[in-house]
Amino acid sequence: MNVLAIDGSTGILSVCLSMPKGRAEASIDIGLSHAERIMGLVDFCLKQAGIGPQSIDLVACAEGPGSFTGLRIGMATAKGIAVGRGAPWVAVPTLDCLAWGLEHHPGAVVPVIDGKKGRLFTAIYLKGMRQGGSLDIPLATLAGLLDTYAEVLVTGPDAELLEGLAAERSGIRLDRRAGLGAARGMAELARELFAERGGFPDNAGPLYLRPSEAEEAAARRPRGPMEGT
Repeated sequence: MNVLAIDGSTGILSVCLSMPKGRAEASIDIGLSHAERIMGLVDFCLKQAGIGPQSIDLVACAEGPGSFTGLRIGMATAKGIAVGRGAPWVAVPTLDCLAWGLEHHPGAVVPVIDGKKGRLFTAIYLKGMRQGGSLDIPLATLAGLLDTYAEVLVTGPDAELLEGLAAERSGIRLDRRAGLGAARGMAELARELFAERGGFPDNAGPLYLRPSEAEEAAARRPRGPMEGT
């Protein structure tokens, strides 16, 4: 099965075409300019693999959490390619992709995405298994949760946000691969997810852990006398 994985959930845009004979990958880290660049990375991977879009059997994208805009762009692109190819698609939890490949770490694995506003999108993994759901919490709260673990490996595109904590506390260290894209792990997890659940419905959407800024602004807007009636 040839799996095309697209991750636009963070500032690192990454694409991986995973095939039985190998893989082709590409990523860029130049901020959230995904809409202009995403198809260029897809085309690059297809050319490097020497296959055409008709050879794609499964398309995967990030489910979230992550950038509101990046998640929407990645999912819309994945759906469009899947429809054009007549192939199924799946959405893989972003933090699972970031923790992929680290299941043999003896302690806790903690992928980190900057959630802005002084908060982090994160989760705690032991032996590759997520302990509870995805979190949207301040750094101080995460620091308290990590007191439970003797060894902690912090990964993900924004692992450096815990650099100060790692300097203060023994047993916490940053993953050297933290700045890499998550598409490779997504492709492999997508195979497993598709085998378990099949393809996702067309109306499936991203996982958001909080309202968007537009939704928050709308909630703060004073309501007129005729609204809500």
